[in-house]
Amino acid sequence: MLRKEIIIKSKFVIRASIISLIGASLVACGASLREYRKFANAGQEYAAALDTLLVTSGNYAVDASSEKLLHNRLEDTDKDRELENQQNYIDITKQDKQWLMLIGRMRQHTDLLKRYFIALENLATSDAPIEAQQVTEDIFTQLNNVSTNIQGNPLVSHRTGSALSEIPKMILSNKIKGALRKELELRKETIYRELAIQELVLELLTTQLQNNLSTIQENQADRLLLKPYTSANSISDPDAWIEHRRNILTMTLSIEALNNASKSAKDFKEAFQLLLEDKFTIARANELLFDINSLLNVAEEIKNN
Repeated sequence: MLRKEIIIKSKFVIRASIISLIGASLVACGASLREYRKFANAGQEYAAALDTLLVTSGNYAVDASSEKLLHNRLEDTDKDRELENQQNYIDITKQDKQWLMLIGRMRQHTDLLKRYFIALENLATSDAPIEAQQVTEDIFTQLNNVSTNIQGNPLVSHRTGSALSEIPKMILSNKIKGALRKELELRKETIYRELAIQELVLELLTTQLQNNLSTIQENQADRLLLKPYTSANSISDPDAWIEHRRNILTMTLSIEALNNASKSAKDFKEAFQLLLEDKFTIARANELLFDINSLLNVAEEIKNN
């Protein structure tokens, strides 16, 4: 029950983060109320999907490695291999911890982005820009530390160089004024880079989630379906066997649906650039909503599988 409450609370936190990002950006760029609603809706969907995928990817990473460990142990009854089995368990658990650490850092990263964009909004409206600037500086320092940690994770480090080498030069809209303009001139490319990091990690996680779902499907089909069905003994619980078979075989639908899941992160990153340049349109908002709704549907399907 506690775990469920934590997941629900996390969803609201990340939804708030994206809404704050949207609000600050649109206030800065002078977008219409209609555009705000469209982009805010897209942001909520993106946030819910991202949170679900982050939590679910961690659960399935552990489940997949557990299936592999269990398969190896059930197939190997040679007690002389005890030390080898022990080392295998240690190695796989170490990799699980790397995945869970990366996911945890990503959730921190999203929360800090939320706080940073709230600070940007305050910077745009505050009567005390110096104090607001200090808050922005403090949050950005923490964001940079978490980002550095993510990029140093062994699961990501070999890919960050190429992913972050093509950060575009963005020209701010003339509608952005004062202390906010000064802040964005200084960090707009860096914030774009942080959104690119989210895109990179989401692409990595969805690929890994596909692999994990395949591993779980293969091992559970053997352990829960084939072996009981071909055993000399009768199936002890036929209804449970039927339910297992349905759940295992329909995993294929979730695996296929993940192929384009990371596209929404890329679209969201590009939308941020359009907002800063005052080029975000209703047509672009509708396209973004469509992609993000597709991602949300996939995330919910996997979570409920």
